[in-house]
Amino acid sequence: MNPFDITRRRFALGAAAAVAGLQAPSVWAQPAAKPYLADMHSHYGMFLPRLFGLDLARHMADTGTTLLAWSATDDHRWIALTPTGWQQTRQPGPGELWTSFQQRLAGYEDKLKGWSLAKALTAADVDAALAGSPRVLLATEGANFLEGQPDRVAQAHAWGVRHLQLIHFIQSPLGDRQTAEPVHGGLTPLGAKVVAECRRLGIVVDMAHGTSALVDGVLEASDAIPVWSHSWISAQGGAWTDPSYIARSLSPATARKIAARGGAVGLWTVRVNRDPAYPVHNATTYADEIVRMCELVGPNHVAFGTDMEGAGPGAILSNYVDLREVADKLMQRGLSEADLQNVFIGNYARIVKSAMNGAADKS
Repeated sequence: MNPFDITRRRFALGAAAAVAGLQAPSVWAQPAAKPYLADMHSHYGMFLPRLFGLDLARHMADTGTTLLAWSATDDHRWIALTPTGWQQTRQPGPGELWTSFQQRLAGYEDKLKGWSLAKALTAADVDAALAGSPRVLLATEGANFLEGQPDRVAQAHAWGVRHLQLIHFIQSPLGDRQTAEPVHGGLTPLGAKVVAECRRLGIVVDMAHGTSALVDGVLEASDAIPVWSHSWISAQGGAWTDPSYIARSLSPATARKIAARGGAVGLWTVRVNRDPAYPVHNATTYADEIVRMCELVGPNHVAFGTDMEGAGPGAILSNYVDLREVADKLMQRGLSEADLQNVFIGNYARIVKSAMNGAADKS
């Protein structure tokens, strides 16, 4: 049997059972079907209420999603959705971001314990995910919680964080965000210290939401391999004055810089109905765009970065059954088995292990 043979019905039945909190059919006692999947940016199970609850560990196993970067936003209390996109609404007071972040992490820790879902803390844990055992990699969406103190990165690492996104929607002392007028000229000296601390500790640096100048700064500040976890590659990239979905896009030139370092770019699932030129509308066009990205930067530098349950109203994928449908479609696009493996999970796993092993080498 071809290891890439999967039936959508099998995954749909199991996922429905998992979402409903019911006993799944006996077929689900079997090992998860290959190939395994990773998502570089997800909020799945964090926010949305469910009538019958969710067992994330079961959902991951049922869909073969074995490595999930579960991303904790740290500025959610200070932003709001406006007609022009998410914008900062007020300035955090001293200590508020740090306290809020600790509370959010504690809540997520309780969820993971309730699901008996293991975290990816070491390279061995990533190997377990590659072998089919689900792991959650704690990530942050924004490093505002540091409040200008790079030494807090070590505390976040002690709490299990292994993936740190520098910038989100509020103004940051670490560098400029894509959705507001630049004020720093890219990565700041403080931001460079945070990048260096991540390198020392073995935390993946995520440049999503940052300007192209910030990307340049991160690449200059460290020899580590970073990621751009979620958005898309437009024809020319965006400017802060553009609609938010364009402002959040990468230019091909910046995407190639990330690839040249060995990094990966993740494709999100945001739906944009008002722009016929926007390439992603459903599972089929999501697969098409993944192929285009592979042609643009190479299949060793493309990954899923769905922003699951954080991509806004009408996101084109709702759960990991939907992502499995994308995987099924990609297996019909003529990519080699090795390229599929890399896009599905291998690229992100490689980068995470590189960060973790690099820290071990420095110890």
